[in-house]
Amino acid sequence: MEDGLYEKCKRVVACVNKCLDCAKDDDSKAFFYKMIGDYYRYVAESAHDQTLEECKQGALDGYNKSLEHTNSLNACNPTRLGLALNQSVFYYEVMNNHKKACELGETALTEALEKIDDVDEETFRDAKSIIELLKENLSLWKEEDTENAVEDL
Repeated sequence: MEDGLYEKCKRVVACVNKCLDCAKDDDSKAFFYKMIGDYYRYVAESAHDQTLEECKQGALDGYNKSLEHTNSLNACNPTRLGLALNQSVFYYEVMNNHKKACELGETALTEALEKIDDVDEETFRDAKSIIELLKENLSLWKEEDTENAVEDL
């Protein structure tokens, strides 16, 4: 099953790479690179050994390239917020780097909340739902970390 998932995700990544040739602006490029990171993350969540390492690297590359293009976007831009959400999940679930996951989520959340009053209604609606997901994840992760810290005593 893992091999099948891996092969399908590799095909999607190949298609998305072709779409990048048509991407003209930072939002589009960021969206496609984020998608590449996401598909590698999906496989990495259940992969082992060499496949896991390849998928971790593929996700990191996709997310980092996406990040290069989101810097020019408004903090409430749905692509930028979606990247922060998905990249933080990647760090939490796959990389097991809870601190980095929380830092990414908190930074995106803080920046978005500072700009939320400056966006149009459509962007507000899209941003609001992603902001809620970020808040939920951060709340759960901090609760888990607190419980784990108590258990370690």
